[in-house]
Amino acid sequence: MPSKKAGKTKRKMTDWNRFVMKVKAENPEKSFSDVLKMAGKMKRQGVDVASYVGTKTKKAVNKINKSMKKVAKKVMKKMKGKNNKSKKSKKTMKK
Repeated sequence: MPSKKAGKTKRKMTDWNRFVMKVKAENPEKSFSDVLKMAGKMKRQGVDVASYVGTKTKKAVNKINKSMKKVAKKVMKKMKGKNNKSKKSKKTMKK
């Protein structure tokens, strides 16, 4: 007999859940109950949960994109240098 969970679809995470997960990631040494207290306090103080998570996500994406571009540039420079060296060595061998 198939399990009941097999046909269920996952619900989307709420902004609150993502917010609590972000606070937990920033404070890994704290227990989950302390993280919930911190998140609740931040929400009461006026932190907009959706924008907080959104800005943190944008910053992370930008950092990843920048680092990927730097790595790609380094690889291209290395490849360019290797291509020039191999061409030079072929010319000297022909002479």
